[in-house]
Amino acid sequence: MKGKEFVSLTVAAVMALSLLTGCEASKKSVSSKTSSVAKAGDSATGKTVLADKTFDTSYTPKKKVYKIYCTYKNIHSWYDAIKAGVDAAVSDMSKKGVEVDYVWYGPAQPDAVDQVNSIETAVGQGYDLIAVDVNQPETTAKAIDKAVEKGVPVATFASSDVSNCKRSFFVGNTDNYGDGCTLAKAVCEKMGGKGQLAILAGTMGAASHEDRLRGFKDTIAQYPDIKIVDTRRDNDSVEKAISITESWLQAYPDLNGILCNNMSNPVGACQAVKSAGKSGKIIIGGMDHDLRTLNYLKDGTLYIAQVQNCYDMGYKLIYYAVETIDGEKVPDSTAVGSTSVYAENADKFIKMLYGDKADGAVQ
Repeated sequence: MKGKEFVSLTVAAVMALSLLTGCEASKKSVSSKTSSVAKAGDSATGKTVLADKTFDTSYTPKKKVYKIYCTYKNIHSWYDAIKAGVDAAVSDMSKKGVEVDYVWYGPAQPDAVDQVNSIETAVGQGYDLIAVDVNQPETTAKAIDKAVEKGVPVATFASSDVSNCKRSFFVGNTDNYGDGCTLAKAVCEKMGGKGQLAILAGTMGAASHEDRLRGFKDTIAQYPDIKIVDTRRDNDSVEKAISITESWLQAYPDLNGILCNNMSNPVGACQAVKSAGKSGKIIIGGMDHDLRTLNYLKDGTLYIAQVQNCYDMGYKLIYYAVETIDGEKVPDSTAVGSTSVYAENADKFIKMLYGDKADGAVQ
């Protein structure tokens, strides 16, 4: 996709356009009615309830209008599930007579400089709060501190926190390392504790990817009869993951397992393995809720998916942002958690995350 996504939504727009992907919203307004058949890359917008049933939504905001600027790493369908939670919270705020006007912005490709520039721009435009899914911790932390020094509170959300800065709060995944350990253990055990294993390592410098990669390697080290034959960077690209996996199938005909540390690479790994007729013969574990990933889980090409509770990230972000703007104290760090999903629960997650579109879902 070319260009950038820049969406400013009022409550009315949220009510009308809640099923749009971020990319579509940046181009044109369309009807909220979509095809009933889910397709590859669809937004995970079916879910309408919090995983955390105990979350308190009774807070009464002190203002009638709030302006929030949200910037994240890059345009990617993973963020659509977070945005679904954001839109739900904004809609719930509207029922309290409160308008939350927010911008949802990400570049086409991860760009730390672009993120710093977007934060600086938001400061100059008078937003009540800036929310950031941090690209590169060291670079972005400085921009966060500068924004706070100018009187604009900043929150961090989604995949990784930067606690050594002046951010107000974090809501998201606090244990990417643990997710890596969980995936690696499941795959290693399914392999019988022996054999050849390859790793798709995501994007260099992305904190969540690096943490999961450490979890992979630390866990595999506990299985002396498992050998890591190769570790390659796919840069969060399905196409690159396909190419790398195809090369492994040629170079390592006895390959037993593949570990994948982001939302794109399990799709690529599974596509290559299935095309080679090796579904179920090579044990694959990977992250998150791409519809193609869940369908590969359903047909046995993928063994385990570790699915983050993205909807909760977006929903809680809005509530905590409003409370922070009002001067209220919120939790410093909120973990939304993740869930290990196997074939027997694939249909449940497809229906939950993709709603009516999941009927007749195709890859």
